[in-house]
Amino acid sequence: MRYPKPLAITLTLLICFALPLSAADKKTNPNSSDANKPSYELPQPAKETLDLSMYQQIRYEGLAHSHVMEFASALMDGIGPRLTGSPNLQRANEWTRDQLAAMGCTNAHLEDWGEFGMGWQQLNTWTRMAAPDTAVFITQAAPWSPSSNGAISGQAIWMEVKKEEDLEKYKGKLAGKVVLLGEMREVKPVDKPLFEREDEKELARIVEHPLMPEPEYFTPELMKSIELRQKISKFLAEEHALAVVLPSRDGRNNGGSGGTIFVDSSRGLGWFSYQREHMQPVPVVIAAIENYGRVYRLLKANVPVTIEMNVDVKFTGDHEHGFDTIAEIPGSDPKLKDEVVMVGGHLDSWASATGATDNGAGTVVAMEVMRILNALQIKPRRTIRIGLWTGEEQGLFG
Repeated sequence: MRYPKPLAITLTLLICFALPLSAADKKTNPNSSDANKPSYELPQPAKETLDLSMYQQIRYEGLAHSHVMEFASALMDGIGPRLTGSPNLQRANEWTRDQLAAMGCTNAHLEDWGEFGMGWQQLNTWTRMAAPDTAVFITQAAPWSPSSNGAISGQAIWMEVKKEEDLEKYKGKLAGKVVLLGEMREVKPVDKPLFEREDEKELARIVEHPLMPEPEYFTPELMKSIELRQKISKFLAEEHALAVVLPSRDGRNNGGSGGTIFVDSSRGLGWFSYQREHMQPVPVVIAAIENYGRVYRLLKANVPVTIEMNVDVKFTGDHEHGFDTIAEIPGSDPKLKDEVVMVGGHLDSWASATGATDNGAGTVVAMEVMRILNALQIKPRRTIRIGLWTGEEQGLFG
């Protein structure tokens, strides 16, 4: 996902907050039907009176005294990955709450959105090829993978399963094996910049983006593949497979080349693996695509391969709750203070990176918005509320 630069977002949001909704300034006849309407439903004026000096103060504070990088380093370098239900996410919730309170926000608190599932933390994962050559592989444990309970070693075998009936040919062949599951995809060369600035047309499209997840992502094919992977997972356990290696997917922008790994529930052995009743029964790691490809090619050439690995993870409970970080700058206008301007981003991330772009950037920009408004002692007419949501990656829970 591509994001504009944090400073640009900050200034845009602050300008939006500084703009008065002048319809609220209109004197309204208390006997008219408009008296009980919120200000944003009233007719808007052709011209607004803007406080340009306040724009300048906001701009100067953001440019000369930005805390964005300090917030970013503390959240992403210091706390790191923030998988929903994990100890790291709890630390992030508490840290953001305390920062918002310290900068002058009111009502800074953690809001419980309900039970999530198992808490999980990756402590260490390593994988290597022991034969026919020795090679260190880049791998990460799939979220909510069980532990291997120490180093394990087994002969590699490749499985091709496109439908449930394909499982039959692997009966009696997987005991003690490290299973490579999935095709080796094409790895395209990186022939253009990984990021690019949006033009006016693309920005206009983004503005109209639907609130719900992209329908092209949650396709019937994806849901069927998730259901099939759950059946594969059960089969692997019944056949006493030792562990599973999955190839890193190519992302949604044809990324994933080189050492980049995409590690999320859509690449594991079940979307709901954070629930005890859907727990993955064997250790699962996701490999950088070229590491996966090396073993894949050897197996296709009928060369025996031995894989060693250690998946060191920790579960912290079966019934962990999810929390959103909430704080406010209260509105000053008695008639408008119950109207709320929202700013926010999702605080959770996947477990194999620091969640910098998805969505640590949005989180720290939202925090910077609140800091600047507090630093300038702005008294907005409406309440400004920040919400840092969690459980976004598992289905927009928070």
